[in-house]
Amino acid sequence: MLIDCDPAIGVRNRDVDDALAVLMVLASPTTRLEGITINFGNVATDVGVGVATDLLERIGADIPLLPGASSRAERGNGSAAVDFLIDTVRASPGEISLLTLAPLTNVATAMSLDPTFAGNLRELVVMGGSLNFKPFCWVGELNFHLDGASAAQVMAAPVPKTLITMDVCSQVVFRPAQLAQLRSRDGAMARYLSESIDPWLRLNRRVFLRAGGFFPWDAVAAARLLDASLFDHRETRVLVRPRGLRSGQLSLSDQAHSLSSAASPLVDVPTTLNADGFMTAFMGALLSFC
Repeated sequence: MLIDCDPAIGVRNRDVDDALAVLMVLASPTTRLEGITINFGNVATDVGVGVATDLLERIGADIPLLPGASSRAERGNGSAAVDFLIDTVRASPGEISLLTLAPLTNVATAMSLDPTFAGNLRELVVMGGSLNFKPFCWVGELNFHLDGASAAQVMAAPVPKTLITMDVCSQVVFRPAQLAQLRSRDGAMARYLSESIDPWLRLNRRVFLRAGGFFPWDAVAAARLLDASLFDHRETRVLVRPRGLRSGQLSLSDQAHSLSSAASPLVDVPTTLNADGFMTAFMGALLSFC
């Protein structure tokens, strides 16, 4: 597996879920993480590199970590991250699953610079977009909104792909009970995770009052690659608005004739998640580092 992400755990008022998704993948006994590429998004790219470096050092993981795009203006321009993505996939055609947890600038650039890149992937799982999760269904979810043109390009690419939207991610919530599980452990990693997650949990309890916690967006996407049985299977055609104030807005193709006349490939867009099964696997993975 490869992961393209924008980690921000430990940064004030920024998401923790990229890091939690990385830990979930690293805890899996059946998956080998070949490398992590960093994109702008939750934080600037150089900040994301620092966050990921710190995380990997804390758990003693020696994994290639490459910086990529710092803005959507760099779409089409090479970088260390893009070169690594291209070289790794080219070396193992049909074997690499790519998990994307950030704006898709790095991935779209890899597809542009190497026309064989998409076809050589085994599978692509994308966390992004919203169909009915308000208000993001109107203005575009963050990953897609920050670079709608790249999102549109990647979603149209000829590769088996799954789109994990905000709609399915919001079916599971990390609440104080889960934080208490981490706090019950005495290890250094348990303290680090507890101290990093607590302010994000408190912030989200104010923003999403009914949820009572935060939605572990990126970890849900990671779970799709680790255990697809947690999700239903629903193939549909999806289009992405590539630019404008609503850049990144999703539409089912039968509703989106005005956005694009090009045929779009079928995409697996799960609508339901086994929340209990996910949380059991998720917490088991986090606690394995504690």
